[in-house]
Amino acid sequence: MFRLSKTMFACVGVVLLFMAGPVLAQSTGEGSSSGTGGSSGSSEAGGGTSSTGRTAATQVSSVPQLSTRLSQMKSLCTDSDGFVVDCLAERIETLVLDASDLHGHQEMKQILRDTAEELRQLARANSDRTAPRARITSPDGQRSTRPLVAVTPSRRASAHRQAIAILEEAETKLLRSSAQSAARASQYQQVANALGSNKVLLRS
Repeated sequence: MFRLSKTMFACVGVVLLFMAGPVLAQSTGEGSSSGTGGSSGSSEAGGGTSSTGRTAATQVSSVPQLSTRLSQMKSLCTDSDGFVVDCLAERIETLVLDASDLHGHQEMKQILRDTAEELRQLARANSDRTAPRARITSPDGQRSTRPLVAVTPSRRASAHRQAIAILEEAETKLLRSSAQSAARASQYQQVANALGSNKVLLRS
């Protein structure tokens, strides 16, 4: 009886050890999904991501496509109220990331990158300390990739005037950068116009 009990306990112990292995592996796998290894799996499921972390579906491969995206920023930022300055900054910086594989237009992308940073710093310099940061979504499916900072109401008019000046400066730089290339002049004119079209949000 004693020998039988020892044998039974030994068998039960082996079975328990065998069952514990997959549970531990599953837990480790779930834990790694929040790290680099896990994100690569989700990237494949979503159609792949670029080195910037943006999905392939959002990538910009031509200047006309970039102009269209600049024009579409209004659909997200139109009703963003105090967040409009930072909303424009976020949309432009996201667009530059999506245009990382658009080669031969480094100066144009740097102008947009600098513009986004200036708008971002402007929003933070005039931020409303009492308002929480917020992510916003548009009816056409656009969604801010980071929480946005609201400008305090008492400084909103001034901040909007400064934001308009930032956009106008960017327009001028874009037009100057295309002056040496007749082939790019028309395309960069479209980019400048598309960017400038967002000034209407800052005048309302």
